[in-house]
Amino acid sequence: MDFDTIRNHYGILIVLSTFISRIIFNGFCWSYGTVIAQLKKQHLNISDTELSLIGSIGQSFGGLLAPLILFLARRYGYQLTFICSLLTCVISLFISSLIHNLHWLLITYSLPYGFANAAIFILGTLICGHYYPVNQHIKHISIMCIISTGFPIGYHIMSAWVFSSIEKNEWQIMKRHLAFIELIATCILGPIFTMKYSSDISLEYQRPSITVTQNNNNRKSRFSLPIIVWMIGIFTTMSAVNNFLLHLESYLKYLGFASARADLWFRLHGLFDALFRLSIPLFIHLYPINIIYLFPTCVFTGFIFLLLAFGLLYTSINALAILPIVLFSFTPAVTTSLQYTVSNQLFDKDETEQGYIYHVIITSLGLILGPIIGGRVTIHLIDYEK
Repeated sequence: MDFDTIRNHYGILIVLSTFISRIIFNGFCWSYGTVIAQLKKQHLNISDTELSLIGSIGQSFGGLLAPLILFLARRYGYQLTFICSLLTCVISLFISSLIHNLHWLLITYSLPYGFANAAIFILGTLICGHYYPVNQHIKHISIMCIISTGFPIGYHIMSAWVFSSIEKNEWQIMKRHLAFIELIATCILGPIFTMKYSSDISLEYQRPSITVTQNNNNRKSRFSLPIIVWMIGIFTTMSAVNNFLLHLESYLKYLGFASARADLWFRLHGLFDALFRLSIPLFIHLYPINIIYLFPTCVFTGFIFLLLAFGLLYTSINALAILPIVLFSFTPAVTTSLQYTVSNQLFDKDETEQGYIYHVIITSLGLILGPIIGGRVTIHLIDYEK
């Protein structure tokens, strides 16, 4: 069996390990709001602001350290960095389950788990990019969309598991159970996650030396006007998406929707998010379009769907608002699934990884600041209506 055949078959294992790690590890991180809801009931002395900070740092702060994650992967190898990230999540869960003072959650959970959470999904994208490079167009896009589906699926699976576990036990016991599950997953996924069968084996340990002139040119391209405008678009889009997801359910309840109906709409949005991610390769195959044009297209349509959704919510036919709400999920499906792919077009070919890291940083900023801005706007709107 030749090397190309082995690489193609082993690439399936890489995709599978990346997908599963996103469901278990990243899925729990994004469903931590279920834990926070329980903490609010049991500990009235801790503020909502601090609890929100604990959750948001765990979800997004690690993305701001993406350059450090890339450096560690290149310095010590993808596999070792990946395994250490998985173990960090396990240790973080176990230690944070032992504390009695919730103020320590920021140090024992948010910071370590947040950093490891970012490392897991960044390394997964990068290694899949090596096994299925951008020049394998449809196959590459299909793989990126498949592993990206791990986020919405992971959120809904883990949030349901966390809720059920907390109902039966205390949140500390739930964390210990999850730590054991993640430890088993680490023992299985860690050995699989290797660059050994990639055509870019050397990239795991070293990079070609780059001259000062090349560095200066790359720095100019990263801060050129088109790139800055593009990143502003990514920032505003992710701010809107995260703000929408965080406030949708509570806003529906404020408008008088039953809790069960609001939860159903939220989960339908997540279901269509996953379906749209899986349908992107088919859409591009049937209607060939340059990826770089697909981004602004989905952002524009997302803006239209948001206007329709909130417009319909204030009418007598507000039940129809579910249609633009689920269609809006096409926007995050595209803007989060294909960031690595579009980086290959925005930056030089040898700068694809750096371009993806650039996207991760801007996305994290949008995820952190979006809810803050949106929360203030929502408060002012409610006060105005009163």
